[in-house]
Amino acid sequence: MTLRLRLIVPIFLGAGLMLSACSEPEPTAAEAGQVLKNHIDQTVKQAFGADIEVTDPGGKDIPCGNGKFKRSYAVKARARVGSGDSEGITLALVGTLDAIASYDLVKAGMTPTYQQAVSEEFRTRIVLSSPSQGRIEVRGETDCLPLK
Repeated sequence: MTLRLRLIVPIFLGAGLMLSACSEPEPTAAEAGQVLKNHIDQTVKQAFGADIEVTDPGGKDIPCGNGKFKRSYAVKARARVGSGDSEGITLALVGTLDAIASYDLVKAGMTPTYQQAVSEEFRTRIVLSSPSQGRIEVRGETDCLPLK
């Protein structure tokens, strides 16, 4: 019985190590940039943004060093529902983003009209804000990632 365990345990350990090495490959800057764009566009539209204007179209590789790059994207819009209260708009943006994808708030509560959300899964960071009555601004960037 002892001999059998000495043979089986290394086999299971080796298989476990091989499976852990087969993790998802790191996305490219372009792939993460497209996800970022989709999350921002969906958030603003589903939070009832109107007259949406792209203020940073992204699509450019921004060098980070070490052969890695990031992408950015930003929009602004008019809030077409509710009282236009900046705190309420920001809260609606946070709730909408949460319904779209898995993001964690960072520095939550700094100001009720400005919130940052990060997704380790998608390798993105999004800033949700309402700088004035009835206004929506959402911008984001990817982590520093390889081109290919």
